Amino acid sequence: MTSIGIDVGSTYTKYCVLSTATREMALSMEQSPVRQLDYFGDKIRELRSAYPDARITSCGYGRSNIEGAETVSELTALAKGASSLCPDTGTVLDIGGQDTKIIQFENGQIKRFFLNEKCAAGCGMFLSNVLHMLNVRFSDVSLDAQAPAPLRLSSVCAVFAQSEIVSLIADGKTEREIIEAVIVQILTQAKALLGKVRCDRLALSGGLGLIPGIDACATQVLGIPVEVAPNAPYLSAIGCALTGSTGKNA
Repeated sequence: MTSIGIDVGSTYTKYCVLSTATREMALSMEQSPVRQLDYFGDKIRELRSAYPDARITSCGYGRSNIEGAETVSELTALAKGASSLCPDTGTVLDIGGQDTKIIQFENGQIKRFFLNEKCAAGCGMFLSNVLHMLNVRFSDVSLDAQAPAPLRLSSVCAVFAQSEIVSLIADGKTEREIIEAVIVQILTQAKALLGKVRCDRLALSGGLGLIPGIDACATQVLGIPVEVAPNAPYLSAIGCALTGSTGKNA
């Protein structure tokens, strides 16, 4: 049997095709579409053709646009995925395109969670917009833990911060300095959530987990050891697939 998890995020949609017999996973990602009902209608037909016996479970902002799929909350899926791939941490910090959340979990279940206030400066979309301004590809971003740039943004609002970045560009600051300052700003915003829970280490999930050196940077900013979760952008999609494989949707 096959279990398929789909996480329809604000910027990217992630897929996990899980073989319940071998536990092998096939992961893929694409930009979240605009006309989602039509798009996912075609996508589900394609998946059903390839995996006729598949059970499909979805989460995320657009989960209701996947007709015929069972649904779970993104928090439930994230706890399930984190418990499977990084069970010893007990806490996961997820920085998404439009929100940031911290979840404490045990045995696949949520113990407690907190979400950030709706502030773009604490989310991945902020970094995406800045990379577009700088004409830098996300795949080219890396952090040097041995020589962190001293530049820091003074604004905690994404709108004002982007104006500040325009001034920094005019002042001759490098792309690397600006990008690192933006990442530090996102992590600093996340630190407010961390103050609401007790933990001595955590796992990082979401697209930022793909950035080389992000674990050392996050450890420095947050003040506790941070490890990047395996397959960090896919934890919720994996959690959906695992939930579907057990037949216990919530």
